[in-house]
Amino acid sequence: MNNKREFILFFLLSCASFLLAACSGSIAEAKNAAPVLLEVDGLDTLQFTPDRASIPAESAVELTFKNAGNLDHNFIIAAEAIDPFNLSEADALAGINTGIVPGGEKTTLTFEAPPTGTYTFVCVVPGHAAAGMVGKLTITEP
Repeated sequence: MNNKREFILFFLLSCASFLLAACSGSIAEAKNAAPVLLEVDGLDTLQFTPDRASIPAESAVELTFKNAGNLDHNFIIAAEAIDPFNLSEADALAGINTGIVPGGEKTTLTFEAPPTGTYTFVCVVPGHAAAGMVGKLTITEP
């Protein structure tokens, strides 16, 4: 009889351990999910391509900004309420700022997506935003 009780106890403990591992695994997977990849090119026609993007809130983001031209460009994300034509690098939301990227070079940033809403991304090299180097980033519900 003792062997039967030990077997049942072992079985129940194994099931409980399995359920706990399964639940904690999904939490760990959510926190360690692969980052959302976002690639944006800066062009000498003073445009971003793409000039619109959408990513889920609370996700890790890996942004690769490639300066596909010869002029210096940069990429910052700012809140929608800020005038994109009067920004500086200091206005970057949560430090999401590539700094100046020389022609033909690229840089990669990692950051956590901001809360849901619409944000503006801008090249703040003087005159570039006014000439059209502005885009929109939509952050959707996770």
